Amino acid sequence: MTLTRTEKMRDRIYSCVGVGDCKMALKGKYSCPISEATCPLLHHSSGFEVLFARGRFSLARALLKETVEPSEGLANIFYQCTLCGGCHEVCNNCENADWVVPARENIGDHVEIWEAMRADLVDAGVAPMPQHKEILESIKDEHNPYFQAHGQRLDWMPQGSEAVTEGAETLFFVGCTGAYKLAEMPQNLIEILNKSDSKIAIAPDEWCCGSVALRCGDEQLGKELAEHNTAILHQMGIKKIVATCSGCYRTFKIDYPKILGKENFDFQVMHAIELVDELIQNGQLQINNKLDAIITYHDPCHLGRHARIFDAPRRVIEAINQSGVKEMRRNRQYAYCCGAGGGVKSGFPDLALEIAQERIQEAEETGAKYLATTCPFCIVNLRDAAQSLGSQIEVVDLLELVKKAI
Repeated sequence: MTLTRTEKMRDRIYSCVGVGDCKMALKGKYSCPISEATCPLLHHSSGFEVLFARGRFSLARALLKETVEPSEGLANIFYQCTLCGGCHEVCNNCENADWVVPARENIGDHVEIWEAMRADLVDAGVAPMPQHKEILESIKDEHNPYFQAHGQRLDWMPQGSEAVTEGAETLFFVGCTGAYKLAEMPQNLIEILNKSDSKIAIAPDEWCCGSVALRCGDEQLGKELAEHNTAILHQMGIKKIVATCSGCYRTFKIDYPKILGKENFDFQVMHAIELVDELIQNGQLQINNKLDAIITYHDPCHLGRHARIFDAPRRVIEAINQSGVKEMRRNRQYAYCCGAGGGVKSGFPDLALEIAQERIQEAEETGAKYLATTCPFCIVNLRDAAQSLGSQIEVVDLLELVKKAI
């Protein structure tokens, strides 16, 4: 069988020179490196080479040579990856000035390669995982991955919100997790916008953004969802999209232009925390009750490494908290994944929980009262981990803390 997408990436796949930083690397500046796990699977798996980027590249080359065939066992390996992008971040230990082999430049985006291989395995009929298949059916039937009725998508909305209006040129894309599982996130944003006299529209027929489908390798379903949502945006005369979900944000910002073409998707895309940062900076949102607590921040992979949004959430914390943000030792582009991404939470829940437990323990080292983040998937998985460990740290949506401060 021809692995169409993998074949197109042949040169990129063969560019891996096997340094192995994708497993554990010296991170940071050459003058002060830190030896840390790059891949979450280093401490939370059997440790076999095939579970890390270097090993996956070897498997990809074997597939291209046809010395191995697509199989469910092979898919099981490729789906034990959160698609966090840590492997790309440290490929060839790129911040060390003395290291000049340009493998990362030749490989490009590692995550793009892993997603392409997943899509090929789906076409080969050996993927995704059984749990993913059920979720994808729910998306096809009810336009969300949570087996909930599409007609209940707006049940989270507070009554009589002045911020929501049909005529606004900015659309709040709520996302499935906010709509069905974590209503506090969209509710927090609406309450904040009410205080800033900002106006925003909501699409009555919003469908899943497609992130779940794309990460699981169902490109066709992802394309159908992108086409539907984009048609709605054009019909409503929208110019800007705001999302509280980092997964939705990444999908609109990075995936939709690739799927539909930049000429067909020319909207400005913002994460809600960028909007709140902007409102604070221009004086539209007043901080009246500055917090006095130790707050640490978890960078979601989709918002941080994938989209390079690092400063806005930290500026917001600086604005609302007397002592600013207390960083975990792994932060910004080197932040440790929460463990929920890439379908791991649904496909390998025990693995997802183990990874999140390590992140909770790292957050506890800061002495923080609050572990704030800006992604519903991170919130859910980190809360599960905190509960399993009996941790007293409060995992919160950063917008919740903004709401306290205004």
